[in-house]
Amino acid sequence: VNHMLDIEKLAKKPKVFHSLCGLTPDKFNALLLRLEPLWEEAELKRKNWEGRKRKIGGGIKPKLSLAQKLFILLLYYRTYINHVFIGMIAGIDDSNVSRNINPLEPVLAQIFKIPQKKINITEQEILELIVDATEQETEKRSGSGYSGKKKRQTVKTQIYVTRDGNLKAVSKSYAGNIHDKKIHNHSKTYCVVKGKLRRVKKKGDLGYIGTECETPIKSSKYHKLTEKEKRCNKLFSAERIIVEHVISFLKKFHILSYRFRNKISRHNLIFKNIAGIRNFITA
Repeated sequence: VNHMLDIEKLAKKPKVFHSLCGLTPDKFNALLLRLEPLWEEAELKRKNWEGRKRKIGGGIKPKLSLAQKLFILLLYYRTYINHVFIGMIAGIDDSNVSRNINPLEPVLAQIFKIPQKKINITEQEILELIVDATEQETEKRSGSGYSGKKKRQTVKTQIYVTRDGNLKAVSKSYAGNIHDKKIHNHSKTYCVVKGKLRRVKKKGDLGYIGTECETPIKSSKYHKLTEKEKRCNKLFSAERIIVEHVISFLKKFHILSYRFRNKISRHNLIFKNIAGIRNFITA
């Protein structure tokens, strides 16, 4: 048994527990309960490959329990500390950190099931969806792009939220030099209520001018906003602010706010998992 990372002992200090992994002990245990059967199924599939000579259950026993693996994955998402530090906390070699946490990510995604295109909404949520894109600084790698707005290499992701902040869809991750309007048009999201396609009013910022989304009134040097138009924009911003709060929450997980050091191909899975954690916490 690994004594370096004692989950039960940590759970006795809920504030510390929450600050380290982003979940309360109760929410952590609830997530662990949902993860266990899916993890067992994934592990059985992994070990039951054709040509395997050793019996299932044979070989070196894992040092970390599933609870410990989940905690260090969430700790990594929350703090984005390097693997050497995580290895010290978990009592394993830093070269084994990825082997313990990477296989968990696609299994977590099975729990949250955040869609890219098909948005299932209820009759209560049909009033409107709010759309926005957020970008994150990355290292210069295939899949990133130079953002004129941020003046650095970034990757960009579009999200849809309801009025109460429930995340309904997350787009693919795009290079930072692609405009919000182009991402919206390319993502081709559609809404379904009780199995039927429904048109839903969408609200976006000025980056969505020219799309189906309702946007604020734009001012220019030829058209200064009237007081009435300014009031309309103020009301519009008050309704749209929820998407900014959601993005702010996601970026409390520093893996989405610091410069992204992982492969760009992993960004979308990580983003969706943190979006799923947000929905799981607020459910």
